[in-house]
Amino acid sequence: MIAPKIRFCQLCGGLLPDYRNGNSKYCSGECYDINKANEAIVARKKKALKIILLRNDNLVHDIYTIEGGNIYVSAKILIDKGFNWEINAGDTTLDNLKVKKLIRYGYTLFTNQTVKIWKF
Repeated sequence: MIAPKIRFCQLCGGLLPDYRNGNSKYCSGECYDINKANEAIVARKKKALKIILLRNDNLVHDIYTIEGGNIYVSAKILIDKGFNWEINAGDTTLDNLKVKKLIRYGYTLFTNQTVKIWKF
């Protein structure tokens, strides 16, 4: 005879009752509902971050176009347009400079409040 496998709830860590489906990851409908609500919150946050990232990229694109491809601009221009400095798609290094990646563009913020725009 095979001993029953002991399973634990992924949310609360409690023991899953034997009557729960073999594929069940939660000990009760309540734990399932809480997990589903938490996942929805995370999904909304990810979507909001993507929207802000796209907005940042579009702002940089507009400035890049207005400045005629000038890759050095004042940070004040971005600040005045509501650029969010906290949101980016990661870091990379170009010409020995740390570059914050957006979507089509990237930027390097210097201590003198000048921004170099990189077009990918």
